[in-house]
Amino acid sequence: MRDMAALYRLLDERAAMPFAWGSDANDCVSFAAACVEAQIGKRIRFGGHDWTTAIGAHRILEKLDGLAAAVSSELTEISPAFAQRGDVAGVPKRPGGNDIVLMIVEGDTLVGPAPHGLERMPRAVMTMAWSAE
Repeated sequence: MRDMAALYRLLDERAAMPFAWGSDANDCVSFAAACVEAQIGKRIRFGGHDWTTAIGAHRILEKLDGLAAAVSSELTEISPAFAQRGDVAGVPKRPGGNDIVLMIVEGDTLVGPAPHGLERMPRAVMTMAWSAE
């Protein structure tokens, strides 16, 4: 069972936290991993790798065949239509692009890290999803 109260506490704590690279910071992967852990206690560690910079993150993701493959190695991919509150969403970095960023499903919106805190987008921008369980 998901602990939604823990997820909401984490979102409140990170509301004004700026984007920062690092496996324990606030980039999209670290944010999604923290959200999953808050809900179900499962720590996502994409092959046990840590990073502190964008270059480090990109090198690790290259070894893991990209972000979507890395997430799929830890969580079950589902149709975006079936994504529930707390699930992980894949959103294209650019319209029509293949690169994605991770956000968390809030319901009708998605939430994820941005330069000056959390940002929200409509659920309709999600092109991929993974169950947090």
